[in-house]
Amino acid sequence: MTRYLVSAGLARLADEMVGVAVLLLVLSRAGSGLFAGVVVAAYTVPSVLSGPLLGAWLDRARRPVLLLAANQFALAVSAVAMLFAPNALLPALAVVAGATLPMTSGGFTSVVPRLARARGTPLDRATARDALLFNGAAIGGPALASALAVGWSPVVAMASIGALSLVGGLCTTTLRVPPHPPDAHPSLWSAVRRGLRHLAATPPLRGATVASVLAHGATGLLFIALPFRLVELGAGDDRTGLVWAVLEVGCVVGILATRRRLARWRPERVVFATTALHGGTLLLWPFAGHFGVLLGVALVSGVAQGPTLTAVITSRQRYTPGPLLGQVSTTGASLKIGAFALGSAVGGALVEVWRWPAGAVIPLVAACQLLAASLGAIAARTRQPAPVTP
Repeated sequence: MTRYLVSAGLARLADEMVGVAVLLLVLSRAGSGLFAGVVVAAYTVPSVLSGPLLGAWLDRARRPVLLLAANQFALAVSAVAMLFAPNALLPALAVVAGATLPMTSGGFTSVVPRLARARGTPLDRATARDALLFNGAAIGGPALASALAVGWSPVVAMASIGALSLVGGLCTTTLRVPPHPPDAHPSLWSAVRRGLRHLAATPPLRGATVASVLAHGATGLLFIALPFRLVELGAGDDRTGLVWAVLEVGCVVGILATRRRLARWRPERVVFATTALHGGTLLLWPFAGHFGVLLGVALVSGVAQGPTLTAVITSRQRYTPGPLLGQVSTTGASLKIGAFALGSAVGGALVEVWRWPAGAVIPLVAACQLLAASLGAIAARTRQPAPVTP
C-alpha cells in the first residue's frame, strides 16, 4: 500500500492547493473579487457532472491506473497553462482542473479494496489510512499554497501544483491494481444509470450519502462565515486557514482514536452519529469570545467529525459491488463538492447581501449538520437488510 499512499497523497495535496492558489493568482493578476469568484466557481462546479461519467469509465477500464494517472497529468497541464494564459481563458482552464476533482478523491479510494486484497492488508486498516490521507492533504494543501504565494508568489504556488500532479501521476503508473472479474460491459451511459440507480436504491448507502452531502453543504456556509467571525473576534481574517488546519488536526486525532473500534458498528450509523455530534460542537463556536478559545473548540469539532470520512468510505465499500465502486465513489465526491459550492453561495448571500452576523450563521451550520444526520437516518430506513459486498 505504500505506493498507493504516496501516489494518492501527492494527488490530493496538489488538489487541495488549487482552490487557494487559483484565488490568489486571479486576485494578483486581475484584482477583481468578482472575477476571482467566477474562476473558483468554474473550478468547483464541473465535478458535479464529471464524477458519474469518470467513475463509470474507471470501473470499465482494464488498466485503471492509467486513467488515474491521466487525470493527474490533466491537472498538471491545466495548472501550468494558467500561468501563461490570458485572463479570459482562466475560467476554461479552471473547468479542466475542476473536472479532475472526483477522480483524485473517489477514484483513488475505489481501488483500495482491490489493492488491500492483493497485499493481504485488512480493509479497515487500509481505509483508515486512506481517510488520514484526505485529512493530511486538507491540512497541508491550503497551508502550502498560502505559504508559497505569500513567501514567493501565486505563480510559484501554481507551478508547484503542476509539479506535484506530474510526480503523482508518474507514481500512479507504478501501481498494480488487480482487474475486476470478467463481465459483460454495457454501454457507458447504461453503466452510469446502473451506478446512480444503485446509489439511490440501496438504503444504508443512500442514507450515508444524504447525510455526508448535506453536511458538506453546511460546511460551505461555515467556509464563508468563518473569516467574518474572526473579524468579529478581532483576530483578522488572515487566520482562517489556521482554524481549518486545527479542525483537520482534530479529524486526524478522531480517526486515530477510533479506527480500531469502527468495525464494530455499521458505517452508516457512524456517519449519522458523528455528523450529529459535529453539529453539536459547532453550537459552541459562537460562544468562543477569544481566538485561542475558538481554536480549542475547532479542535474538539474536528475530533467529533474525524470518523465520518472513514465511515462514508466504508459504507461505499460494504454496500457496493466491486464493478460499481469507482462510479459510486466519484459520484459521492461530486455531490459533496457541488453541495459545498451551493453552501458557499448561500453563505455569501447571508453575510454580504442580507447582512447576517457570522455569529448567527454558525448556529445555522450546526442546525444543518443535525438535520443532515436526521435526514440520512430516515433515508437509510429499510425493512430488508442491504446486500453486503464480500
